[in-house]
Amino acid sequence: MDKRIYIIAALAVLAVILTVIRESGGMQSEPMSLPFSSKQDISADRVFTMADTTLRALGIDKKYIRPIKNRNDVRVLYPAKFDVLNFIGAMKDSLDDYNAEVFSVDNAREKTSIVQIKNGDIILKSFIFSKEPVQAVKKGASPSVKK
Repeated sequence: MDKRIYIIAALAVLAVILTVIRESGGMQSEPMSLPFSSKQDISADRVFTMADTTLRALGIDKKYIRPIKNRNDVRVLYPAKFDVLNFIGAMKDSLDDYNAEVFSVDNAREKTSIVQIKNGDIILKSFIFSKEPVQAVKKGASPSVKK
């Protein structure tokens, strides 16, 4: 027999095997991302809307989210069970398609966490997290009830 027949038969078998593998999903290929694709710019108002929605989804009541007038700062009072890292992770996911980065700094002296959303060197919004004040329980005897 001729060698060309063996080569053609081997190539046909390989083509069938590759077709079966591709159709069965054995070789999953990820969508190609272009390195030159640009991200969208985002406004400070859009960042605030995204953060407000995220905070409310994480259990922060609207009355504890207070924008500071004439500044890009937002004060957020949070309960003891709240974790600021959950907010940071959610915002990073939300801002994935935008020209924005999330930075966080803790201030141990003031017991606050500051999360900044930046576009390059421009701070779009700063979120200043501090714990809700806890009502102090007075020690001693309870007040007597009037009759």
